[in-house]
Amino acid sequence: MGFEIEDGTGAGYLAAVDSLNRLRTFAVSEPDVDAASDRGDSYNYNTGIINLTSANKSAVFYLKNNGVLPIVVPTLFYLWGNSNVSGVDVLVTVLRNPTAGTIISGATDMEMPGINRNFGSSQGLTTDAYKGAEGLTFTNGEKVVESIFTQSPTRAAISVGAIVLPKGTSLGIEITPGTGNSDLDVEFAAAVYLRSTT
Repeated sequence: MGFEIEDGTGAGYLAAVDSLNRLRTFAVSEPDVDAASDRGDSYNYNTGIINLTSANKSAVFYLKNNGVLPIVVPTLFYLWGNSNVSGVDVLVTVLRNPTAGTIISGATDMEMPGINRNFGSSQGLTTDAYKGAEGLTFTNGEKVVESIFTQSPTRAAISVGAIVLPKGTSLGIEITPGTGNSDLDVEFAAAVYLRSTT
């Protein structure tokens, strides 16, 4: 069973229907993250600089969603500073749902723990957002991404394909610097947004 749509061109609130009964429309689309920024639902997390003084594994980034709406993490960022060694491999591991380790029990807040990307918005997120340090650990969690990078001064994005953190879930990052490292500045960040219910 069909219904009729009145041809109301020009008034701005009715649809246009042509002589072949086709509905004429005009649509504007934008990426989810841009729409989230417009709503005040897009945020930056940044650990600040962490100095790693060995080639041992260290937990450096922890984010847990304590809010109602899912948090979407489309991109992670890293920065390597100068090091006493260069051109060696750095191993970065992203963990799914870590819940324990000294990065969590020690609980040092990130330098930027969820800064709203809409500068006119006062909205915030309900999260645990901790930065790590040399020798801190995750003692559980499941590996979901593991990548090797070159230890030399650089800043780059790690596309992770829109990780979703529903309420109560978490994301962790650990790094194993290159062989011989004794002085490497690192920084990790995430650009995230809330998944809208509309």
